[in-house]
Amino acid sequence: MTHKNSSAYRISILAILTALLLVQSFVPMVGYINIIPGLPAVTTVHLTVILGAVILGTRGGSTLGLIWGILSLIQAYTAPGDPLSLLIFQNPIIAILPRVLVGTVAGITFEHLQHSRITKPGAMALAGVLGALVNTTLVILLTWVFYSHQASGMYHTDPSRLIIVMLAAVAVNASWKQSLQALSPH
Repeated sequence: MTHKNSSAYRISILAILTALLLVQSFVPMVGYINIIPGLPAVTTVHLTVILGAVILGTRGGSTLGLIWGILSLIQAYTAPGDPLSLLIFQNPIIAILPRVLVGTVAGITFEHLQHSRITKPGAMALAGVLGALVNTTLVILLTWVFYSHQASGMYHTDPSRLIIVMLAAVAVNASWKQSLQALSPH
């Protein structure tokens, strides 16, 4: 019987989740789902990183986030899904930092909450929500900081309104995810 704290267990789980990240990153419509042409894809990859943070802790989640960030950077150079992704994810700060922080925040949140009065499923849900929000918020803010003029030109909007356009895209993507979850059997 394997012990969950053994290095063999941790390495095995890390390897399995890394393989899943590779599939999600490079198989079309698995980890990145394009709904509206020209807009960034809806991502499901963060779920793997958050799951890793819950199973392996903050360090494991951060490692998986780093792997996801490096894969995002590689994908931006080899097979970008849309013009905005080509622009923003070739920047290592935007490609890697938010992804690492997804695992870090999810891991810290889960570790902290599992020792509180919140149930384990509740702690997992909050870790997932905060991890997803960290990624979305940081990608939008860093895009605005580094590329507001270029990105606003792609969407034919004023740079001061770019955040509104990007938040609208996030809202559309989030509502699409909610619709899918409502349709899925429980």
